[in-house]
Amino acid sequence: MKNPVAIAALAVSLLVAPAAAFAQQYRPSHHGPVHAQNHHVQKHVVVKKVVVVKQPRWATGRALPSTYRRHVVGDYHRYHLRTPGRGQRWVKVDNQFILINSVTGVIAALIAAS
Repeated sequence: MKNPVAIAALAVSLLVAPAAAFAQQYRPSHHGPVHAQNHHVQKHVVVKKVVVVKQPRWATGRALPSTYRRHVVGDYHRYHLRTPGRGQRWVKVDNQFILINSVTGVIAALIAAS
């Protein structure tokens, strides 16, 4: 053994250092933790809004679902609508008059009801 005193001092320092750090970290205080006494917290409130852009529900060239095809307007002259062509008919959906193909349901024209 070269130096038993140095080895003993090293062993004691390795055992004491973690205990000293532990004791220093959890020191009780009357005013809370020492690091949080003059700490200012800023809070930012972020409000998110969901914006729904209403797109036209019906458009020419698109097919009208079959559930809406049964609202047929028979007296189209009363609403000042033009006479539908062969294979076409007027239907009223969502306060709009829609001219559709009778077989396929493809929308040919749209007119807002007044």
